[in-house]
Amino acid sequence: MKLAYYPGCSSQSTCLELGASMAQVAPRLGLDLIALESASCTGSREIRAANRDLFLALNARILAQAGALDLPLMTVCNTCTLNLLDTRKALAEDSETRSRIGDVLGELGLVYRPEVEIDHFLWVLLERVGAGRLRELIVRPLSGLKVAAFYGCHLIRPQHHYGFADAREAHMIEDLADILGCESIDYIGRTECCGFHTSAESEKVAVGLAGRYVRSASECGAHTLVTPCPLCHTVLDAFQGQMSEQLKTNLDLPVLHLPQLVGLALGLKPADLELSRHAVTVELGID
Repeated sequence: MKLAYYPGCSSQSTCLELGASMAQVAPRLGLDLIALESASCTGSREIRAANRDLFLALNARILAQAGALDLPLMTVCNTCTLNLLDTRKALAEDSETRSRIGDVLGELGLVYRPEVEIDHFLWVLLERVGAGRLRELIVRPLSGLKVAAFYGCHLIRPQHHYGFADAREAHMIEDLADILGCESIDYIGRTECCGFHTSAESEKVAVGLAGRYVRSASECGAHTLVTPCPLCHTVLDAFQGQMSEQLKTNLDLPVLHLPQLVGLALGLKPADLELSRHAVTVELGID
């Protein structure tokens, strides 16, 4: 199955283990990922606030590159996914802006492709690979592993992009965990905001928000959190020391990227998935 692949910034910088684990997992799933190597950042959410046309052009350029390959586009970051979906919606609704952005792309020899399918890795797993094929590929069922899903905002909100009547109804990660043999843990925070974008203004607020979720997941018996978003991972993993200080408790809950959880079930070793790069030591009893 061939897909255009937009790795985003984090998997190539602050979360190198995400990019490395995706490279290990993809071929085992039968995914042939064609990386958009010259694609730029989607702008997080900050460029959008500072310069809307630049934000739209950055994302339209990525869609144009994927369209030139005539392939669906796969992402591994919630915020990148949302930015691309927001751009497609904005350009569909505003012909003047669409024309202006099209002229910018034309100067680069590119044509905007609104028809490009935008898929997050989580959706690819459940909808393109499918539950049946996933079960066939499992080498190491993760029986006994208690997993707390952390969705992050941008893969379930705003709801008009994703078809939820209520974002709290999301159950995709739990569905995947069940396929992999895990036990899903309910807790306070599974569909809440990690605070990543808040941290630019007030790291203390972000740490306080996310700390409550990590504490709840731990108290409810989770062995690990798993998130489909590297920005959420950065907060949940790297800030746990600060969370422990602020909440006056000892938090020590590992946080996995989605392809790392899948990779363990596919028989990959922790070293293959670069679990040692995490701030919180990952000890799940899996060799």
